[in-house]
Amino acid sequence: MEQASHHRLPKLSNILAFETAAKTGSLASAADTLCITPAAVSQQIRQLEEHLGVKLFVRSKSGVELTEPGISYLAFAQEAFETLRVAQQNMAQYQGEHTLTITALPALASRWLMPRLYQWMDRHPEIDLRIQATHSLTDFNTNPTDFYLSFGDEHYPQQDKIELFRDSVIPVCSPTLLKAPLPLDNPEQLFDYPMIHVDWGRDGRFLPDWSEWLLAASITTRPPNPGPSFNLTAMAIDAAVAGRGILLGQQSLIREELQQGKLVTLSSLALPLNKSYFLIYPKRILDKPKAQELLDWLRQQADNDRNLRIG
Repeated sequence: MEQASHHRLPKLSNILAFETAAKTGSLASAADTLCITPAAVSQQIRQLEEHLGVKLFVRSKSGVELTEPGISYLAFAQEAFETLRVAQQNMAQYQGEHTLTITALPALASRWLMPRLYQWMDRHPEIDLRIQATHSLTDFNTNPTDFYLSFGDEHYPQQDKIELFRDSVIPVCSPTLLKAPLPLDNPEQLFDYPMIHVDWGRDGRFLPDWSEWLLAASITTRPPNPGPSFNLTAMAIDAAVAGRGILLGQQSLIREELQQGKLVTLSSLALPLNKSYFLIYPKRILDKPKAQELLDWLRQQADNDRNLRIG
């Protein structure tokens, strides 16, 4: 077998035939998948083996089995094809000029963005808005997104950005949980209730917890009450609405619950988060129709929300 060429890539069709045969376990099944003959699949794999200088398969009556080099090469081939598939999906953002995609953290998307965004949709029915919710960082080179609503901006030094708002937390609960009429006479009365805790893991240092709030309220004689703990803000808010305890709720995310009376404020003492929410975007997307208008509108929504916030 000839020595492999380390600089010249093999034919893509040869790699595809190899990957398909490896997944299906037989040349006949690979041929059916690729709509070619088994002989053609065999020939393409043979060409790939000659190009690489190694045997990729051991052939038998029952099918084909990968050799050790074949197993290694398959992993790289599948990763390469997956990269191409992501690239193809990424092209979706260029197929229509009248599409804008917003990516945001799940709680921010469902409880801050969406209640406001319906109004913008009504004003601009010609724009196809796509909303994606994720806890993952967004790579604008591989993810077809135009705007990303991010907690902090330290991961995006090369992108354009605007600071939307710095949220703050206040103690709230369901009115069905209250044992005394509002307003509470003093913060000590909060110890009459279970305290809901939010655990953001390594990002927890950016979210004020009950210990910090009690310290700010000059209560240093007792630790926070136990209560249910959640790693997702949305679940913690749902638990508070269900009357499972009192919550240090993010004001921007509980606005509707407060307006609808599902939650009530127990104190006006608000503690700010240690990072702001940002709108991150690559400058190139501002050439898309209505992108600048959407950016300005989101900034205005954040300004309006900031003016309404307590504390």
